[in-house]
This record gives sequence, C-alpha cells and structure tokens, in this order.
Amino acid sequence: MTPLKVDSYLNLLGKSPEYAGLLSVARQLFKDQSTFHKLIPRQLAQYCHLSRITNGKLTILAENGAIAAKLKQLSPSLLRKLQQCGWEVTSFQILVQAQNSTANTKYIEKQMDIKKPKLSHSGKECFNQLAATLPDSELKEAIHSLLKNQERS
Repeated sequence: MTPLKVDSYLNLLGKSPEYAGLLSVARQLFKDQSTFHKLIPRQLAQYCHLSRITNGKLTILAENGAIAAKLKQLSPSLLRKLQQCGWEVTSFQILVQAQNSTANTKYIEKQMDIKKPKLSHSGKECFNQLAATLPDSELKEAIHSLLKNQERS
C-alpha cells in the first residue's frame, strides 16, 4: 500500500469515533518523536524512542545500555531544550528495551569497526618480511595473528 493510500485510510479511520482518540494520540506521539530526534545527536536517534509523559516524567526507551548511558549524560541539556520547545517535562526515565538484538549487534560492530585500524598492503608486506626474519617466538606468532585478523576484516 502506498503512503498516500495509507494516509487517506488513516484519515478516514480517524473520522470514526472509536478510533479518533487513538489516532490523535498516535499523531501526537509521532510529532513528539520527530521533535525529540531533532534535539538529540543523530547517532543516537535511531536507537531510542519516546514512550510517554506521566506527571512531568518523560520515559525514553533505549536499545542498549550504552545508548541509555549517553542519554543520561545528555539529560540536563535535553531537558532544557524540551522545556524551551514547550514540553512540560521535569525529569526523565530511561529504560533499556533490548528487544532487537540484531540492531544492537550491528551498532556494536559499527562502533568496533571505527576503532579497528586497517593495514595497508605495504604494511602487510613489511610485517610478513619481519616475521620471516624472526625465530619462532611469541612475537612471530603475534605478527601472524595480526595478519590473519587483517585478512578477515
């Protein structure tokens, strides 16, 4: 179903009294989620979602502990920004919702790839030459292990 058809279907459904309240809440949540994503760093936006605001407490669902910790660090400035946007928020509750382990794994792998240095072709050749001149030792084994890991990545 195309987005236009879905939108017209939801508009039609929203006219019925049984669904009007639900769709109103869903639209407001979508609007709030969009605003929230504009206020937090782009790298975090895809890994956290709003849940609800109850008695001034905003509940945020994070996909893993690292995202939750980063949100907690950002919470004072985020609270100020939300209040400037007119939100009646006085505190946060950040919950970890690790329901999508595939997404968590991809996030962790992405972070690890950034930290892994890649050897150039000439660097690999130099290590191979060095290993060839060394006697059997832990250093020689470590160089061979390094080169095997570089081949895998």
